[in-house]
Amino acid sequence: MKNRKSIFIVFMSMILVLSLAGCKKKNPEKADPSKNPTEAVNNSSDTEKDKATIMKEFDSALKTNDLSKIVKFVDDNIEGLSQIEGDRMVLDLETALEESLNAIMDNIFEIDSNGELMSIAGTELFFPEDKVKDIKNDELKKQITQLLENKYKLINLEGNFYPVTDYEKLKKYNNYVSNEVKEYIEIKAMDSNTPVVIDAGLQISYDDLASRIVKTENYIQQYSGVKRYEEVLRLYRGKLALYLDGVDNTPISDNTTNKIHNDILESYKKTANIKDSVTAHIVNKYINVIEENDLIINKAVQDEVVSLVNEAISILEVTK
Repeated sequence: MKNRKSIFIVFMSMILVLSLAGCKKKNPEKADPSKNPTEAVNNSSDTEKDKATIMKEFDSALKTNDLSKIVKFVDDNIEGLSQIEGDRMVLDLETALEESLNAIMDNIFEIDSNGELMSIAGTELFFPEDKVKDIKNDELKKQITQLLENKYKLINLEGNFYPVTDYEKLKKYNNYVSNEVKEYIEIKAMDSNTPVVIDAGLQISYDDLASRIVKTENYIQQYSGVKRYEEVLRLYRGKLALYLDGVDNTPISDNTTNKIHNDILESYKKTANIKDSVTAHIVNKYINVIEENDLIINKAVQDEVVSLVNEAISILEVTK
């Protein structure tokens, strides 16, 4: 079990508004601003009271640690709230999902002691929802069904399926949250849909990784000091380090000559040409280091990565 948890921890670290228009009447009645002013004030007051009541009930639901109850409450109530409450609901739901992962993982491993999930979909990266019906163990089928309904999915890592938050499912709430939260969910969904690294190997191209880094930087620049600022900064730091340094099974240089791969150097050069970008500035400095070392990637070059990443973080934090 400890080994399974270690794999899981390593992976996790790498890792409407509705506009309603009424039809015009032939002889529209002019609004009387003095008509029932008390009623208008009361309606507004009642609405705010309802929102306060809903959020109080939501806090009570959170304290139960019952994910099914929390998800249902959000589904049933978020439409009637403002973006302020919507943001808090979705971010608190995300926190509840993340905090429950270890317990859910342990429960699944205990029930699936015979490895039924792997026997059904061991060749798949994510356990297909349409294969839940093939699970013979009734208790396991019940747990997996509930897990999928509660905004999780299962990812195949080194011979086991692990639960992870499915950020694509959280996009369901996009019409009820601010752009800040909507774009945060989008950044997290990129990695949720296609992880950057699995089993010490890059799962996307260097160009795609660069694109994710720049999108993350743009979020940090636009929404500095927001609720998930530190989390997004952590994501940026990790991806930039991967981009500059590579990973064990996807190195940036040839194992024999230690010369940087041409396609990776070209990716660096494209990234360095992005205008008004901290990432471009840092990558350009890294290119200079590599070229001064005759395109050879050795310890001296790799030792520059930490300081370059730290420099990028410092610049972003100064400009927030």
